Amino acid sequence: MIASIRGFVKTKQDNWVLVETGGVGYKIFAPESVIGSLHTGGETFLHTYHHITEGAQALYGFISQEEESFFELLLSISGVGPKVGLSVMNAASVAEIKVAVIEDNAEVLTKISGVGEKTAKRIVLELKNKIKIGDVRPIGTKSLDIGSSVDVYEALLRLGYNSIEARAAIKMVSNDITDSEKKLRAALKNLGK
Repeated sequence: MIASIRGFVKTKQDNWVLVETGGVGYKIFAPESVIGSLHTGGETFLHTYHHITEGAQALYGFISQEEESFFELLLSISGVGPKVGLSVMNAASVAEIKVAVIEDNAEVLTKISGVGEKTAKRIVLELKNKIKIGDVRPIGTKSLDIGSSVDVYEALLRLGYNSIEARAAIKMVSNDITDSEKKLRAALKNLGK
């Protein structure tokens, strides 16, 4: 079982990174926020989850132990595999997902790619007793992985969208759009408004 890796980033792709340590390269699947924080040629340390099935093995990497533990918790839910687990973690921070679970808000989770209504309800039901309100750290805009779009994010919240919806809409906006007003219009279009 591989629990962590320290090494140099050789290659980055959309959903995986190649980390070389001791002359061996490890392909590690990771959330977009993790991949975005790594620099090719730079040294990194990742907490890993070693997923082993009958026909394959894969590594999943995370910056913090909390993220890795939460990923494992997601995988303990029937119908949630690594692909769906990564989709959930790409859509929101661990704190945001925990808040959705505590608030019984399965609807928020259905907006995540690969998560249908049944799976969302199962996630909320099975995690409800495993997450305590005291486990949830405050959600600040710095942890949102939305870059310079904090003003757009806050505007969407004021318009009544929840944190997960706002983040997902902002992430879909082209990086070429830099004007906040145009960014807000594009995000609203992504939300179907």
